[in-house]
Amino acid sequence: MMKLRDIRDYVASLGIAADDNCYCGRMDDKKEKSIGTYPLKNRQQGYIPIGGMENSSYGVKSISFLIHWNHSPTESEDAANNLQEALLSCRDAAVNGQTVKFIVVTYDEPVPVGTDEGGIHEYVIECFVYYERS
Repeated sequence: MMKLRDIRDYVASLGIAADDNCYCGRMDDKKEKSIGTYPLKNRQQGYIPIGGMENSSYGVKSISFLIHWNHSPTESEDAANNLQEALLSCRDAAVNGQTVKFIVVTYDEPVPVGTDEGGIHEYVIECFVYYERS
């Protein structure tokens, strides 16, 4: 089973944000140029194949990313677009001993959610990560 931490590690490996600026589950200190990985509240309905889960060849992880970038609206949008393009390009990526087959992003572009209390621009990307069950 793929865990939230595995998805965070994959995003960190993309090099869009520094490894220390990629978070899982919560973003405590909210450094500039950070990406947070969260479980998506609006999940896809689960499935059980005929014969039970042991006959399932893949799983789906519902994810939301918060791109918390900087004071520049242009740089912040560029960072969010770079992450979205990388997610859409993902095919058969090895992540902590598992394989991410592909990623489906729910919107055609990152969703701007304004600025935080410090004026840092933020974007959200929601997606479904399809991974190979072992």
